[in-house]
Amino acid sequence: MRVPIEITYRNVAKRDAIENLIHDKADKLNEFHDGIVSCRISIEQDQESKRSGNQFHVRISLRVPPGQELVVHQKSDEEGTGESLRTVINDAFKTMSRQLKKLKQKQRGQVKGRAEIPEPVME
Repeated sequence: MRVPIEITYRNVAKRDAIENLIHDKADKLNEFHDGIVSCRISIEQDQESKRSGNQFHVRISLRVPPGQELVVHQKSDEEGTGESLRTVINDAFKTMSRQLKKLKQKQRGQVKGRAEIPEPVME
């Protein structure tokens, strides 16, 4: 990715494996839209909870021209089954890639918008 990636960790230890995974996934986003202006990623973990376990939250925020921002929030499942951080990151990037595909199609005019309804003419 040509744009520097800003990664923020909250209650999560920074690991090289996670950092490399994020950079690889972010580089692949250029395949879906080549005009990405900024990329911010936030990785958080809830404080320990006996009932739900430690849930991971991943937020990806991208800016693409003309001044649009795409945001994805992904969190681990509610049951506390120990879904790994890697899985949550992968799911977040899959969702972002779908959003980028839809945006690109819309910008190219491949997606139909709402049809203009003609106003009735009173005679």
